Amino acid sequence: MATRLWNFLTTDSRNLVALNTANGMTDAADAVLNLAAVLAEEGPRSPRLAPLVNQLDSLLDALNSPLGKLVGAGRPFVSLGTGLLKFYRETTQKEPTLAQSVALISQAAYLESFREFVKRHPKIEQWLTAKDATPQAKTITLQAKALGVFELSDPEARFAMLHFHQSALAKAFNDVLSARLVQLGATTEQANRMAEVVAKNTHRPMATAIADAESSLNLRVE
Repeated sequence: MATRLWNFLTTDSRNLVALNTANGMTDAADAVLNLAAVLAEEGPRSPRLAPLVNQLDSLLDALNSPLGKLVGAGRPFVSLGTGLLKFYRETTQKEPTLAQSVALISQAAYLESFREFVKRHPKIEQWLTAKDATPQAKTITLQAKALGVFELSDPEARFAMLHFHQSALAKAFNDVLSARLVQLGATTEQANRMAEVVAKNTHRPMATAIADAESSLNLRVE
């Protein structure tokens, strides 16, 4: 059975029903950065998590925010996936499926790979930071919104764990990042090339998260 990348967190979690999703946030980057902070400082049982989760269609919503701010925040994203899986287990009292686990782990790992890529290229970081003050920095791309209805099956999730950059997930994530970079002024060729590098390097933070999930959430590749 296929699962969507995010809404199982909201539809399956009793504590998320009828919550105010605004919570004073100004953009998705704030929501994602605050998710990372709350999980690190307060853990998966924090009541502050639910409104943040309910504000997003996916973690990659953060790519529709000022990217200089997102990258420059300095907090790694890699633990977000496993933290949110623990939050899911706490709020539903159910074990996440393989597809649900990979859905969250891959989103966090892709954001971490993007952060690491930009940090390795100061000129790109300077360019993104300069774009933060422009109207384009707060414009939503259709590709990011489409992730809200993207469905992932267990076989596809298993393949993504082993060969992420060749997976349907990587293509969907790359489409989001490429569209965002083009919107900010990159050429299509430049944007696609950067997205491909980010996807190829996603396996490292993803492997780290999977190793954590194997011990704490019984995640296995079978």
